[in-house]
Amino acid sequence: MSENTIKISKTIQKYNMLQNGDFVVVGVSGGADSMLLLSYLISIRDEMNLRILAANVEHGIRGEESVNDSLFVESFCKQNGVEFECLKINAPALAKEAGMGVEEYSRKRRYEFFESFTPDKIATAHNLSDNVETVLFRLSRGTSLNGCCGIPAVRENVIRPLIELTSDEIREECKNGEIPFVVDSTNSDNNYSRNYIRNVIIPEFEKLNPSFERTFERFISSAAEDSSYLNEESEKCFDNCKNENGLDIKKLKTYHSAVSKRAIILLAEESGASLDELHLGGVYELLSKRGRFQIRNNIFAISDLKTLRISEIDNSEIEFVCRERIIGIDEFLNKCELLKKEFDFYCDYDKIIGSVSARQREEGDCISPAKRNCTKSLKKLFNELKIPADKRSKIPIVADDFGVIGVSSYCADERVRLDEATKKVLLLKITED
Repeated sequence: MSENTIKISKTIQKYNMLQNGDFVVVGVSGGADSMLLLSYLISIRDEMNLRILAANVEHGIRGEESVNDSLFVESFCKQNGVEFECLKINAPALAKEAGMGVEEYSRKRRYEFFESFTPDKIATAHNLSDNVETVLFRLSRGTSLNGCCGIPAVRENVIRPLIELTSDEIREECKNGEIPFVVDSTNSDNNYSRNYIRNVIIPEFEKLNPSFERTFERFISSAAEDSSYLNEESEKCFDNCKNENGLDIKKLKTYHSAVSKRAIILLAEESGASLDELHLGGVYELLSKRGRFQIRNNIFAISDLKTLRISEIDNSEIEFVCRERIIGIDEFLNKCELLKKEFDFYCDYDKIIGSVSARQREEGDCISPAKRNCTKSLKKLFNELKIPADKRSKIPIVADDFGVIGVSSYCADERVRLDEATKKVLLLKITED
């Protein structure tokens, strides 16, 4: 065995990737990585009594080249007595239809295809260079310690026997072992982020350190070790703080934020939600104040300063409560800066028709913003104000018996604005019930 195949064997043993008699589905594109993986598994097939199936996905992206790659893999499998299955899809069109990115959609379909054979193991050809690229990509976009752990060697039934080999070592092994492979022409297109990292960024690091990938491997390993410990501690924290409604805030605040934040992530996952760094920060702030924070759509984190819970809230059920104050115009003018901070809406009290209330926006609502000399729908006004669609139902609309007189914290209608004739001012403090 060569030095590189010995490395593969050691990786398999270290992570206990294969057992005697396993049915292994191998993701094979025809590139050097997957062809080395397939060839290695063929070399130990009899020794470990493995059943091997090569699964190829033709994504419909590179035209005839992609089709030929699939035919190449099929031919190799026939020559070596390996089962072969191919899935042909139009990834760009199907991804658009599903509202997903092409890469994300393609990955999802690949793993669904691999799982459809109900194998004991799914072997993919991710390698150390892929791992380095992945972590650098995540770092460039912003990531947590978990993101720095890279691609795991084993995840459930997915195994990655080449994860400790670099791309250069893989190509060296293919050359020395006379293993055929095809080259994806898009690999040289640096308009793709991963290609840019591979072809431009990493070579610059290698000018500083020729062993950059091996050095970076140690960082990934260290991050994975630290993350594993923190995750174990967060599970203990979660179990200790969990009650029938959510997490006990008093107990949760006794833990380091690195642990308590992970416990919050576990609470979200238990509720079927996921938290990125931005949303996690918003939820974490609720440990020190009453209120709620929108995670997505109608899923909210809610705090009463005793329990942090995650719940689904139907925005159609939101009701608003108004606290009113009526003062003279002179007092208002003397204290207007202070009053504007304390109250959400003000208008000329004597111009109001009937009673005043706050409600959610309704179909057909219009307003004539004060001093704008125009009338427009609230939908158009919200568009102009760049208010996100998912937040609009939470903005109180102030109305009297005649119609809309204002949008809380944004504007009053021309009909009730303050002018030279104003004698009394109505002030409203609006809260959700």
